[in-house]
Amino acid sequence: MKKETALLGTALFLLSVPLFSIESLLRIGGMEGFRSLGTSAGVRVRSLPEGGSELTLRDVQQGLEASTDLYLSFDSPSLEEATGNWIVQTSTAQVVETHRARGNGSGAFFPESRLQLLPRRDTFLSSGLFEGGFTIQFWLYPTTLGEGEGVFVYRKPPSRRQEYQEVSCRISGRTLVWSFVNFFQGPQGKRIDISLRGTTPLVPREWRHHTLRYDASTGMLEYLLDGEPDGVVYATPSGREEHTVFYPSTERNPHVPFLIGEGYNGLLDEFTIFRRYRESIPLKRYSSEGGWFETIPLDLGYHDSRFIKLSPRQTLPGTSAVFYYYRTANSLPELGKQEWIPLEPEKDLGTKARGRFLQLRAELYPDGSSSHSPRISELLVSYEPKAPPPPPTYVQAIPGDGEVLLRWSKVSDLSVKGYFVYYGWEPGVFKGNDSSLGPSPLKVGNQTELLVTGLTNGKLYYFSISAYDSSEDPLSSRLSATVNARPSRIYRNEHRNKSE
Repeated sequence: MKKETALLGTALFLLSVPLFSIESLLRIGGMEGFRSLGTSAGVRVRSLPEGGSELTLRDVQQGLEASTDLYLSFDSPSLEEATGNWIVQTSTAQVVETHRARGNGSGAFFPESRLQLLPRRDTFLSSGLFEGGFTIQFWLYPTTLGEGEGVFVYRKPPSRRQEYQEVSCRISGRTLVWSFVNFFQGPQGKRIDISLRGTTPLVPREWRHHTLRYDASTGMLEYLLDGEPDGVVYATPSGREEHTVFYPSTERNPHVPFLIGEGYNGLLDEFTIFRRYRESIPLKRYSSEGGWFETIPLDLGYHDSRFIKLSPRQTLPGTSAVFYYYRTANSLPELGKQEWIPLEPEKDLGTKARGRFLQLRAELYPDGSSSHSPRISELLVSYEPKAPPPPPTYVQAIPGDGEVLLRWSKVSDLSVKGYFVYYGWEPGVFKGNDSSLGPSPLKVGNQTELLVTGLTNGKLYYFSISAYDSSEDPLSSRLSATVNARPSRIYRNEHRNKSE
């Protein structure tokens, strides 16, 4: 009697459940910092006293020019003079970052502290007769406005060639007094003393900008408070405008210290001396052109992930503004070729913004007076990683002689490009390597049947299938249900005829 052999394959049907992607969140800034910041211009990251940081426009700073004779920005704890014309010999002043007029810090002075500089080379105060103009300017934040507090003083002891000289700026009667003793020299070597007092009372604990400038063509010494004239006198024989002009004159190359903050109680910032008369005194805190930044490419993990929306945590004082843009692509080379697309914060972008990589751009603008900057503390990127395709819902294993025929249902997801076939000798452990097709997993095309050959008869094999999509870096589904089959000579591969 001929023995009828039954097919001992295993088939499993599963309820098809759609896979929904879970919205994910990417944080830029805040307590995590702006490590994702890429290229930028005109902006800076500022540390906050309570922790974390925020992104703002960069202050307009004086910077250096050919005529800069001395420049102290107080932006670094090292307190170095920027031009190299002076060396800081002694300093008991402190640099503070929490309160400043411009830049990253200011100099904090107390009655017992001072800053002493010595010239390294010819400077405005050690160059002999100087027939050009000059400008001295700084930001001042006095704490007490005590009588006689010194902003700066230059004292040259008398010598055989020249008498005692002094140039100073002090607080007196709640105003600034600028004094020049034997500093200006006229014809036949005649010298005069000049004193110039401001007319506007100062207010404690308030930043004000102070400028003294000398015009060598007229002899005018003018004091400006916040860019507006507050006192004027002429370095002439009469003290008024006339043809005869007195010029600054000091002994050449004396090693005389320049003292800043002698007895002063308060903050000082952006102290600068120029060897020219500055007609323009720029006081705007921020450039009206604003600034911008771009993030580095942000990896959303998978191809065709969906950028949902951008939620900025920001403060926009007055008429200040921030405009956002984005671009997406599935590869870094392609990302750089994409145009920037305007982005409205908090608005869902629908399905149009897709890609593995996302890049953001922001343009920041100050208010109309250029006094207030937007402040961005955090950017929250909401996105939806692309879900992998679902696995086949039906898998069948049919044993044969040294082989197993696998069949599975087609996954209806349009992104599916093919399937992985996993096999092994234990449930859930697919480390098989004895098939003539190769080790597990076997990558097959977009087909729903595979004859796994080269297997050992009598050994029980376990199989599972996953689908993968058409991405450059393919996403693979979770594994299907596991089926098993044991090849044997008794089957004589009858399934081949039945499958044909």
